[in-house]
This record gives sequence, structure tokens and C-alpha cells, in this order.
Amino acid sequence: MQNLRLNTSYKKHFLVAAIISLWLVGFLVLIAPFDIAELPFLIRLEILPFYGVISCISYLILIPIQNWMFSKLGRWTLFLEILFIGVFNFLAWIGSYLYYRSDIINGEYSFEKFTTQVYYPIFFVLLSILVFARWFLNRKAQSEPLKKIILKGENKLDVLQINPSDLVSISSADNYVEVHYLKGKNLQKKLLRNTLKNIHADIPNLVRVHRSHIINPIHFKDWKNSTTLSLTQLEVPISKKYKESFLAISDTFLK
Repeated sequence: MQNLRLNTSYKKHFLVAAIISLWLVGFLVLIAPFDIAELPFLIRLEILPFYGVISCISYLILIPIQNWMFSKLGRWTLFLEILFIGVFNFLAWIGSYLYYRSDIINGEYSFEKFTTQVYYPIFFVLLSILVFARWFLNRKAQSEPLKKIILKGENKLDVLQINPSDLVSISSADNYVEVHYLKGKNLQKKLLRNTLKNIHADIPNLVRVHRSHIINPIHFKDWKNSTTLSLTQLEVPISKKYKESFLAISDTFLK
């Protein structure tokens, strides 16, 4: 299955949701397809924008799930992208029909007629905008400069701020994590009172290779053997559970 880049920025995905919503509202209010044209403009302006709200909410509630899956799997595939769009379609479809049959709209179409004659003719036009917006967002993310990341422990003074490219790996050590990073050309280590799970949730682009280790894939050098990875000035074990997913992302992360 083909691997894709994924932008996990909530701010950027909110922008995509806003574009989808505004386009839909503009199309319904200004173009007024189907029997909507029979409604006065002010009435259209009053009742139709909520369809845009439905599409916006349907998109945004999927972003935390999308980012969680990306963090869990360590990759984003064409299948997952299609699944995302399919689930978005389902949520927007059901939400739109419930609003259509509410007391506000009081639509008379049956579910089947609404689906075939109203919803899908509009959705297929919206689909092209959604696909392009997500493609552009993920493509642009490849060339955007990465901001510094901040790793924190339970102690307020337990803070490490570094460039993402300097982070090599993070390993669990009882109630702490060992952060291995570069300072100039030298490998450094810092202990933070935190969990690997929390760190990985904050930095989903890191790749889990072992129950106790997550790595920055740009520091991968080669395989020392079938159970050990050589990173920049460091070696970490890789378990069978994560080997397949690590191999699968090599075409994207390790170029």
C-alpha cells in the first residue's frame, strides 16, 4: 500500500475545514441549486449556512483520530486517506439529512431521494475541493521549515528545547525517558520524568521501533543486524512487532 505524507497541524486542518464550509455555503446560497432557488435570498442566508457548519464539524472531529492513527501506525497510507474521506462523507451525509428533515428545513424528500438527487450531486463537486486541499496541505508540509520542539518533564524546570533534526531517539527508563540528541556534532543525553507514550503523542512523526524506543527516522543509518538499528552515534533494538511498519515507511521517511 502506497505511503503518503500527512500534515498533523490542527491549525492547517481547521483551514481546510473552513474552506470546505465556506465553499458549500457559497454554493448553496448564491448558486441555489435544485428547488433552493425558490427560496428568497435572505431565507437562504438564514437557514443554509448550517450545512457548512455540519461539514466543518464532520471534518474537524476526525482530525484527532487521524493524528492518533498516524502516531500509532507510524505512517499514513492511500487506504487510510480514502477511509478518512469515506468517514467524513458518512458523517456529513447523515448530519445533512437530519438537518434537512428538522423543523428548520422541514424537507419532504425521502432519505433515498435526498441522497441521490441532493446530497451526492453536491458532494462530488465538494470532493474535488477536499482532495485538492488535503493534497496541497500534505505536499506543502514537506518543504515547510520545522519549528523547535520542546520536551518537558513533570518538574517545571525539566525542559529541553531542540531543533527537530537534532533529536535522535527517546528511550524509556523506568519513570523517566532518555532523550538522545545532537549538540553540534556530539551526542547528548538528558533524563526527563515523563513517559514514552506521552512524548510520542506530542511528536507523532517519531517512529516506534520497540516498546521502549522511538526514533527520529532521519537519523537512521543502516541495519547492524536483524534486531538492531544503527542511528547517528547510537544503536537501538527493533522488535518484530514494529519491524514491518518501519520497513513500510522507508520509502517516505528515509529518502
